[in-house]
Amino acid sequence: MLSGLSVHAEISDDWRFQLLKEQGMSSETSALEKFQQSLTKPGEALDRALKQLGSEKFDEREQAQKELQLMGQEILPSLLELQKSGDPEVQERLEAIVRQLEVGGRWTKDALVRRAVASLLHDRKNPGKKDPKGTLFVEFFKKPNPSLQDGYQKLRYSAAKGMGGFVAKGMAQMKGQRVGDGDQRLLLFSKDLTGKSVFPDAFRVETKIGGRAGGQGAFHVGVSIGNIRALFHPGYSTGAFRFERVDDNKHITNSMNMGFTPPTDKLLPMSIEVKRLQNGDVKLDVRITSGNDTFRASQTLKYAAIGKLESIGLDRSGRTGGDAMFDDFVVDLGKP
Repeated sequence: MLSGLSVHAEISDDWRFQLLKEQGMSSETSALEKFQQSLTKPGEALDRALKQLGSEKFDEREQAQKELQLMGQEILPSLLELQKSGDPEVQERLEAIVRQLEVGGRWTKDALVRRAVASLLHDRKNPGKKDPKGTLFVEFFKKPNPSLQDGYQKLRYSAAKGMGGFVAKGMAQMKGQRVGDGDQRLLLFSKDLTGKSVFPDAFRVETKIGGRAGGQGAFHVGVSIGNIRALFHPGYSTGAFRFERVDDNKHITNSMNMGFTPPTDKLLPMSIEVKRLQNGDVKLDVRITSGNDTFRASQTLKYAAIGKLESIGLDRSGRTGGDAMFDDFVVDLGKP
């Protein structure tokens, strides 16, 4: 049996408890069951929350907005059909909810809350059994760490000599002020997550990614799948997105115009759909969002280039420049 200290450490490191605490939600089983039951009657819960948006009490209006956001993208059609409210604050809150639900990847915070609740209830009612919804890895980088030298939680750190990184203010950051070229990477290995040597033939990666100002064009940030990195240049005109090999940094594609310049000092949602084809090649579908702008790129990589799907990396590479920033790292391996 775990000691009280071990139990506390286990809970503090578990993304599900971190997220529920952040959302002001109880992790008690009765509270989780009540929340889950509210999702089975979305019509009643939706009507109640919409009415509460106009409450005379500020706390009730705040709670109603949070509840509507947690209902997820399923309620978007209902919200979009609503006529404009005569109450300016209600209208402002409705518009804010719609903006949040329209933007972002599959694993927005509301979706993660629903998954956390379902997962915790499954674990408590079926101890030792696999979650039928599959494996979901989530890292919010909530625990500060002055150095990434020894990795972070399940993530391992790899970097050229003289490079370093840290976790602060809820972000993993890789230092950019140094001499010479080189890669810095936070790596999630399949064997550390699943016990298997490679990831499944289809999975999805989501994160928020960006870079500090300085040295625009001299460095880039990206996500690596196996031996292929999908990257862009923060602050550099049109972003210059491309796919390149990790082992020798050779370009797989020419730099692409993203249709916007990725801003510095800001995290951008980035997702990659990964699918191994029957011949062993791998297709990567990338999406990067900045405000109302979205860039998409799709590339099929030869097995000889991408290799085994044994690792996923959060990467900074190139020369001296701004620090790289990463947050909300999610890997969805799908159903078992």
